Amino acid sequence: MSERRVRSGSSRARAAPAAEPLTPPAPSDGEVYLYGFVRWPVPAQLSRALGTGVGEPPRPVRLARSGDLAALVSDVAADELSDRGVRGMRRDMKAHSLLLNSLATKTTVLPVRFGVVLKDERSLIERVLAPRRATLSQYLSQLEGAAEVTLRVSYVEPQILREVVAENPELAGASKRRGLSASPESQIELGRRVALAIQEVREVDARQLLKHLEAASKDVRVSQPLSDLMVLNAAFLVDRSRLDRFDRTLEELSKEAGGRMTFDCVGPLPPFSFAELRL
Repeated sequence: MSERRVRSGSSRARAAPAAEPLTPPAPSDGEVYLYGFVRWPVPAQLSRALGTGVGEPPRPVRLARSGDLAALVSDVAADELSDRGVRGMRRDMKAHSLLLNSLATKTTVLPVRFGVVLKDERSLIERVLAPRRATLSQYLSQLEGAAEVTLRVSYVEPQILREVVAENPELAGASKRRGLSASPESQIELGRRVALAIQEVREVDARQLLKHLEAASKDVRVSQPLSDLMVLNAAFLVDRSRLDRFDRTLEELSKEAGGRMTFDCVGPLPPFSFAELRL
């Protein structure tokens, strides 16, 4: 997984080579593991570089085509995934992620969550690809040319505490009055008031961050902060051609924050947050 940590000079996404019609391998008779969906035809260079996927040993990843769509699959036995223990599951999850992450930098991919196994390739085509063609095509159109970038912005605790105390002098006074002999109840009440003060600042800062970042992205999904110090927990759908602009915006916001916030940004990733696909 590549990381886009508030920096300049990030690599620019290169244009995909022209697509060539390819002849997909013949369907297998055994169970298949599903990674995601792409449009058909795919660039020939990409099709030849899919690598291997889950299982022990890992099997080659291939494309199962139906009309203008194709599924990314590999042969697998379902009991392989369930009987290999925690270590084996971690390896399979990593293989699943690595494949989708590599595709996210090169083409539009509709990802599928880890662990989807179908009886055989024919079942995949007849029960998923063919009957759900319109839904899958709509998702791919919405995601066309884009990848996901996740961002978590958090306050640096000493700085934000100094800031809210400076803006709310009564908090400093209450702390001094209670001192070391303060009861647990009064300490809890003071902590609650500090948390509320931070929340008020956080809401303003989150709106400002989103205002700038939404201008550099196609869509955004905002999740609940994971702590009182987290300002923003969000996923952005960004055109691959505009990833550099997104990086520059982050750099500017980081400089403006003046060390009072940390920015943890990862991507480009498969657009899981924007593909609410249920199979």
